[in-house]
Amino acid sequence: MIFSQSAAVTNIPERMTLVVAMILVIVLAVWSMRKSWQRKQADQLAVVAPDGSPTDFESTMSIDGRYLAASYSGDWLSRVVVHEMGVPSRCTLAWNADGVAVQRPTSRSFFVRWSDVVDVRADRVIAGRAFERDGIAVISIRLGAIPVDVGFRADSTEGHLEVLAMKKKQESGA
Repeated sequence: MIFSQSAAVTNIPERMTLVVAMILVIVLAVWSMRKSWQRKQADQLAVVAPDGSPTDFESTMSIDGRYLAASYSGDWLSRVVVHEMGVPSRCTLAWNADGVAVQRPTSRSFFVRWSDVVDVRADRVIAGRAFERDGIAVISIRLGAIPVDVGFRADSTEGHLEVLAMKKKQESGA
């Protein structure tokens, strides 16, 4: 069967309308996410900013890995977004007799004194991220009166075990 006339390939006005509508949907979604992040930051102004890393900080031990994020203690779905604590990035976790420093090249680094470190434990979830059982080192800290969990994933198993043992070593003076 031979057709004398082929079907229209495309309807330009209809296609352009669909493309513009799709672009508007994407822009609206990104704008909504940005507004939600800003609203969350405004709601979390009570969270005290952690100290910046001291300029004369000399670590006794450091481990390379990934800073996953921070969440309110006991609520791993509630990410802390103020003070760039909700931004995942590469980092070096370093500590000495004074405290623990999270040194991040692309985000704000911070320092926590040992008196504000509540616990160091292994877990599988933090701030909406889930890994294998005991795959995350969670450092529970106090920022003012607010308890916060900070998630760290070391590059190696040995580094992971060192991070989990750091508070015990510091308390024993080793």
